[in-house]
Amino acid sequence: MRVDFRQNRQQRRRSADWTSRYQTDQDNLVDERLTESVRAKGELSRKRTVIVDEDAAPVIDKTLWQRGVVIAVHGLVCRVDDEAGGHWDCTVRRVLRTLLIDQRASVTVGDRVWFSDHSKMHDGETVGVIERVDERTTVLSRRDRRKREHAIVANADQLLIVTSIAQPALKPHLVDRYLVAAARGDLRPVICFNKCDLEPEVVEFEPGRASSAEREDEHRGAASIDDLFEEFRALGYTCLRTSATERIGLDELRRELTGHMTVLSGQSGVGKSSLINALQPGLELKVEEVSSDTEKGRHVTSHARLLGLDFGGWVVDTPGIRQFDLWSVEPGELEACFTEFVPHIRNCHFNDCHHRQEKGCAVIAAVEAGRISERRYYSYLKMLEEMAREQRK
Repeated sequence: MRVDFRQNRQQRRRSADWTSRYQTDQDNLVDERLTESVRAKGELSRKRTVIVDEDAAPVIDKTLWQRGVVIAVHGLVCRVDDEAGGHWDCTVRRVLRTLLIDQRASVTVGDRVWFSDHSKMHDGETVGVIERVDERTTVLSRRDRRKREHAIVANADQLLIVTSIAQPALKPHLVDRYLVAAARGDLRPVICFNKCDLEPEVVEFEPGRASSAEREDEHRGAASIDDLFEEFRALGYTCLRTSATERIGLDELRRELTGHMTVLSGQSGVGKSSLINALQPGLELKVEEVSSDTEKGRHVTSHARLLGLDFGGWVVDTPGIRQFDLWSVEPGELEACFTEFVPHIRNCHFNDCHHRQEKGCAVIAAVEAGRISERRYYSYLKMLEEMAREQRK
């Protein structure tokens, strides 16, 4: 495979300033007929050849490379654990970054990688260079500001969606977005209602625009925490009630985490790090109080980290986010991520029905008949609107 050189190697430097040398008589002219040179021209001369396999990945050199798992990423340095339990600080080979240029980060937490040992060039420090990233089995991604894929975690098998019933307030639409991301990333979702020791609140939501002529205005709604809990559980999702301070539901949470690589996701301040500290106090992850003025959490976890659990399994503690832009979900694919829509989709009058105002839409009929939650339906409509806005930009 031909790949580009680094930017500062694109322009070929002149070997000599022949005009200046001629004018100052610093060198004798040589008859051009007595010399011959072959000089590459064009873009093909500004590339290098890399040997790759059928997956367009660098060919593995088992005699020189070691295997490992990325447990953290700090800027250009990846923290890698090898198969013997050693810790390495690795950079990523520039050629590999070129091959994976369409992604914001060519390597992310959870990636299984091959790296070369460069400790001899760093006074024995465990330093390496990542040469290859194995194919990912699953990936949790979001869209970054430049509309590129930002892979948050790779090769996890389940997603623990942590939300709090108060401080900060529960956001049902954000939970729905995480469920869509889990479906697209082939992750098993588990919803954790944390801080259940606090006073239950009525959750207000503003899910989107209605679909029929009778409901043209923007609808607002409200539901209790118990209603939302039962709503998600009725859809087949595993739901837990927990409290890190009162140690409520920790045994159930431990059972769900054992033997899995689990991604912890949720907005800032919901208590992700507090839950992990309660399950394994020795980790001593930093936590902060939620602002009493804004009821928003402070960003304590600044980067994703892969943490081993004493009772078996791994968790990935991710930074809290207040907005989760879906990646690689087209409007026509969104319906399949709402499990309650799937039995009704085949009965729609049109094959390309988006379930907004289409005539003969079986999904709208199911909403009106009470077989599909109005809140979930409006949440679906809101996602469609957000996708439409992104496409117009």
